[in-house]
Amino acid sequence: MSSNKESIGKTLGVVVGLCLVCAVLVSTAAVQLRPLQAINKAIDVQTNILAAAGIEVKDGADIQTIFNKNVEAKVVDMKTGKFVDTDPNSFDFEKSKFDQKISFKLDKKMDTAGIQRMTNESPVYFVKENGKVNTLILPVQGYGLWGVMFGFIALDVDTTTVKNINFYKHSETPGLGGEIQNPKWVATWAGKQLPVDIIKGYTGNDINKLDGLSGATLTSIGVDNTFKFWTGENGFGPFLAEVRKGALN
Repeated sequence: MSSNKESIGKTLGVVVGLCLVCAVLVSTAAVQLRPLQAINKAIDVQTNILAAAGIEVKDGADIQTIFNKNVEAKVVDMKTGKFVDTDPNSFDFEKSKFDQKISFKLDKKMDTAGIQRMTNESPVYFVKENGKVNTLILPVQGYGLWGVMFGFIALDVDTTTVKNINFYKHSETPGLGGEIQNPKWVATWAGKQLPVDIIKGYTGNDINKLDGLSGATLTSIGVDNTFKFWTGENGFGPFLAEVRKGALN
């Protein structure tokens, strides 16, 4: 009986020991990989900003070098639209809004994009050519059919002409709402003027209107709400007003 107890005790000891070793290894790996994960996440954001800017990036290219050469990031106060000294890299588009120290809860009537909270400040991006800003890139997010859609809006420096959109992360249905990433539909945004209305079945040439996604009414409504919210007074409206006053000069 004593021998059996000793055997069980040794077995439990080995199991506990292995668990502790595995826990230490996993924790160590997580800590060591964290900086690399942060770098990869930053590169992914930069890649999508470049895509929104229409800057072609070849396979194997140094994303960070291309980004730093062509794009300048700054942070604006969302209420005043003025620049602040916050580090643009301190924002995580998926998590920062849940930090109550730097964000606030949106009133339901105000929250037309369905995002619940937004940060007090936000990064904005300036695409330059020959040292002169020619495109503004605004990070946006809004609720579609199944979840939050994350993307970037590219506007001309006149602040009213749409140059491009890039929804890079979403949970929409492939072949339906997922068509927000279809190059053919994305191309229909180029040259549209604010405010833009997404209208199902629209076939005209009005610069303020475009056709919605076939078979994806709720996703189209979500994109419409997202676009209007972030280009409106509760989103980047104050910042766009500052640009029109000459903030880029």
